[in-house]
Amino acid sequence: MTAADIRPAPVVPSARFHAPGRPRPLARRLAIHNQVIHHIREFFLNEQFHEVPVTALADHLARVQLEGMIARGFAAVWCESEILPEGGLEGAMREPKHLRGFKLIEISRQGQNLDQLCDLAEHMLKTVAAGMSANLLGGMDVTCLDRMINNRHHRLTYGEAVDVLSSNGWQINFGDELPEQSKATLTRHCGNLPFMLTHLPVGLKMPGVAATPGQPEVCESFHYILPYAGLTFDGSVRETAGDPAGFSLDLGRLLQNFMGLDNITDTLIDPMDRVVGVMQQAPAGTGMDRPDLDHSEGAG
Repeated sequence: MTAADIRPAPVVPSARFHAPGRPRPLARRLAIHNQVIHHIREFFLNEQFHEVPVTALADHLARVQLEGMIARGFAAVWCESEILPEGGLEGAMREPKHLRGFKLIEISRQGQNLDQLCDLAEHMLKTVAAGMSANLLGGMDVTCLDRMINNRHHRLTYGEAVDVLSSNGWQINFGDELPEQSKATLTRHCGNLPFMLTHLPVGLKMPGVAATPGQPEVCESFHYILPYAGLTFDGSVRETAGDPAGFSLDLGRLLQNFMGLDNITDTLIDPMDRVVGVMQQAPAGTGMDRPDLDHSEGAG
């Protein structure tokens, strides 16, 4: 049975934004992670994307490698990548209770406008969600996924979102970064379902994103906001004609949404505190031993 097979009673519009869930046992987290990766890979295969094995710990973004493949004649490519925290692997080890990095699914596709890119992201999200079983997630979380699969996801321009927030008591100037709690307000406005925030101000995006025709203050970009998880997809169209459009998907945030978790660290398979503990206790000379790692209170 999949999420798409379940038809629950209607859910009242006041459904919670904050997640009530608790972390699953390790084996369950691993099974959910593997199912999500399986369905992502299957989705891109069906959409005729080529998977690219990007260089680990490269000194440039995975997007650069993907766009290089596009330049070589591949129409659509994707990869798994990871962004390490400041200080790289050493920095991750010094913060064992936090994410060691952000695991991303990144795509580039030739000939996509913003609407098509948003359609692709929504299609991907719903397809992967439909493959998750009730036995794996549990009834409440599958019910949430079923609502997400079978309902339209609203698309608000940044300007429309500012108007909605203003009518709900927020004081936000056009061009400001939206506070995280304001996204909860927008989620409730959109029926407690995922929604897209499109046409972001130019100042909030990296250089190289195409400006919207007739609206130079905003660009061809979107953020896909998921309940419990917040910003999960980040996509844009490039400003140079012929360059591919693309998006990145934060896999941890996607898992957080699917499992209804309040804390993204509860999605981890191998928290850094355990990894560091193993490395500290490894026998000398094995290549894994790192006695220099000090994680006591006040350590630098």
